[in-house]
Amino acid sequence: MRGLATMALDLTCYPVDSEERPTVLVLPGGGYAHLAAHEGEPVALWLNTLGLHAAVLRYTVGEAVHPAALHDGREALHLLRTGRTELAVEHDHLGVLGFSAGGHLAGMLATDTDDVMGTDPRSFAGRPDAAILCYPVTDLRESLAGRIPNLHIGTTRNLLHEPSAELLADLSPSTRVTEDVPPLYIWTTSDDEGVPALHSLELMTALAVAGVPFEGHVFRHGRHGLGLADEEEPAVAQWKDLCATWLDELGWL
Repeated sequence: MRGLATMALDLTCYPVDSEERPTVLVLPGGGYAHLAAHEGEPVALWLNTLGLHAAVLRYTVGEAVHPAALHDGREALHLLRTGRTELAVEHDHLGVLGFSAGGHLAGMLATDTDDVMGTDPRSFAGRPDAAILCYPVTDLRESLAGRIPNLHIGTTRNLLHEPSAELLADLSPSTRVTEDVPPLYIWTTSDDEGVPALHSLELMTALAVAGVPFEGHVFRHGRHGLGLADEEEPAVAQWKDLCATWLDELGWL
């Protein structure tokens, strides 16, 4: 039954059928201030066309939402993994897909540990098996790579209240990459004025240094928040076909 939400979380499931299948948790963007509708259900329905179950999480947003948002993501992974939703999730094939701030949350889940500052270690639910990050926020620090001014600060302001430099670093996926991070697919545009492409490039560099398999695409043109991008930017919309090929090569399709 499509569109049934769980009681504990605002988690809406989009099953292909009742069969056991790879599953993707979708995390819309919105700067932790709101959640973008076009980055939720339409994305889940696209994943269904690939033969993947999907679930859209409306995680906690608002002022100073850390650690609530990360706790929500962890709980969603736990519910999906333990069979507490209507989706029959294939073992070792549970992924996350996030846009912008949702990409930050997806990146945090992909690099998660039980000692993230400010979180309850008992909420740790392990890492997903793959992650898809779309024009993601990957660094909350004042400067990228220690020297380039970070031109995106909106997400930090919503996520945290008067954070320390140590906390900003600990909640930056780019600083959390280790060799056991799951495979990642990342895309952005070179002229994104909302979250500069440097965020994605910094994460790609960290992954390359750690030897983590990833696929990255920087499209020439496209505003921030394109989502599926089908009608507005057909050239960028090919991210879906490229992503599908990546998923197929991972054995998910």
